[in-house]
Amino acid sequence: MSNISILMPVYNGMPYIIEAIESVLSQEYTDWELIISDNGSTDDTRDYLDTLKDSRIRIYKQPINLGIFGNLNFLLKETQIPIAKILCADDKLMPNALKEFIIFMETYPNCAICRCWKVGDLNTQGPTGFGGSHGDIPELLNPKAAKLMFATFGNVMGNLSTAICRPRLVLEAGGFDQRLPYAGDYEGWFRVAEKHGVAFLTKELVFIRQHDQQNTQLLNRNNELCEQQNSILEYIFEAIEPIDKGLIRTHWTLHFIAPRLSFSIRLLLKGRIKAALKSWRSLPANISALKAAFSYPLWKSKTQISYNTSNKLRARIKELNL
Repeated sequence: MSNISILMPVYNGMPYIIEAIESVLSQEYTDWELIISDNGSTDDTRDYLDTLKDSRIRIYKQPINLGIFGNLNFLLKETQIPIAKILCADDKLMPNALKEFIIFMETYPNCAICRCWKVGDLNTQGPTGFGGSHGDIPELLNPKAAKLMFATFGNVMGNLSTAICRPRLVLEAGGFDQRLPYAGDYEGWFRVAEKHGVAFLTKELVFIRQHDQQNTQLLNRNNELCEQQNSILEYIFEAIEPIDKGLIRTHWTLHFIAPRLSFSIRLLLKGRIKAALKSWRSLPANISALKAAFSYPLWKSKTQISYNTSNKLRARIKELNL
């Protein structure tokens, strides 16, 4: 049996999938399997997949589109290998990445989910944690600290391609909710983290490609994301320690809700009133929409004052992790 499974969901992956697969084939570490699930592509992806002859590669062609998270659940169920690396078809592994993943996960045998750094993260996240010079975060967080980490920084697992996991534990936590097509990874990873914690491999081991056809560019055109984020944040608010709720409410007002103002204004200028209003409906934790809107200048200033809640919560995360 191989030591690591690479799970690759794809929909209309040409031409980038060629480079993604080549980044796996060129790894110095060779004891792997690659499972590819095509989600009903209408371009030349399936024709290209038919040309792959490596015995370590398994290919599935879905008769109907399962959605990104339905496809991920399918891939998680298909592998029998304890360690898996998700790699979207438009991204690629850096040299020697697989060996680094295995070493890390074997060092932490109870680690259920781990986020590695992507190329460029050392400049933005800093070598030891989120926020660069604003502080550091431990490499491994227990469930209480992990819950507050997700509450403070959002989906700390980042892009799907920066995720390493133990599939059995992800599935036991419920996998990904297909009813949340815009934010299902945030909610799914949080459910795993509240049971098992989360880890960070602070090495740049994945290249994330930016292009016009990626999901982040195509989705949320009608502001569906805010509604799903609100429901997830409400769930997270109930899960964190009661003593942290007041600070989290203030933090979310400033850093999660206030930034919606600029997007809402752009929608209003386009005459899309209903879409704009979605940003302010059913806000989590009884947050005031008016207070959030008035907090926008402070958030925009990016001054030390605007980071006060982040710094306090970062210290609290480290305290919970002791």
